[in-house]
Amino acid sequence: MDYKLLLDTAVMAGEIMLRNGAETHRVEDTVRRMLSLSGLAKIEVFVIATGFMVTLDNKDMDSMTVVRRIESRGTNLLKVHAVNSISRKFCSGQMTLEEAFHEVREIYRTHTKPKLQMAAIVAITAGFTVMFGGSAADMIISAVTGIILAGMILLSKKTGMHMFISNIICAIVIAVCAYFSTHYLPEGILPGKFHQETIIVGCIMPLVPGAAITNAILDTLYGDYISGSAKMLEAFLIASAIAIGIAIGLGAMQMI
Repeated sequence: MDYKLLLDTAVMAGEIMLRNGAETHRVEDTVRRMLSLSGLAKIEVFVIATGFMVTLDNKDMDSMTVVRRIESRGTNLLKVHAVNSISRKFCSGQMTLEEAFHEVREIYRTHTKPKLQMAAIVAITAGFTVMFGGSAADMIISAVTGIILAGMILLSKKTGMHMFISNIICAIVIAVCAYFSTHYLPEGILPGKFHQETIIVGCIMPLVPGAAITNAILDTLYGDYISGSAKMLEAFLIASAIAIGIAIGLGAMQMI
């Protein structure tokens, strides 16, 4: 077996999963299962929220170690599911190492289309606004705000803006749009009444760190206390940034 190719495949699979919202124990288990097919005496996998280290070693060969730093994380459970499926097929013998490598590399190189991401954010903001009891007017304003929000999120990713600052700016945009619609748009221009709080709550949902909180709890229950604490702190910082941004936005609009 080509141990270098196996190591590259497993590391790439682990990086994809960790970048896209998989739990720490799931990443560790997937990488270890793939590497176990090597039959080598020593297989070590150590994963935390910001990176992982993998080692293959045997008495008749030089050890191979790979360290991978994860600088940016998001949520794309479709990629996590795809890598899981490849891992299961590979470990069960339904797929060769070369096939697994090419399929994992294809997932690694695939990026979400900006238009699709924008459409998803608009659907989330409008949908949650309706779910929280918003009127048709609230839904329309939330959809428009969602378009602006999607543009801000894509711009912050392209410029490499820090997560904390990005969430503050996005929250300010949401607060300004909600305040403007409820205080400056004339009644009757859209069907139904405007509700500032409902618009804000619906529009912040794409920013809320739901996956981070869930993974923090799961990692802690599985004994990964470092990753659990790190993800809980990350979720707290994101929530704080959202609250600060909303407060700044509403405060600034009230002073105008």
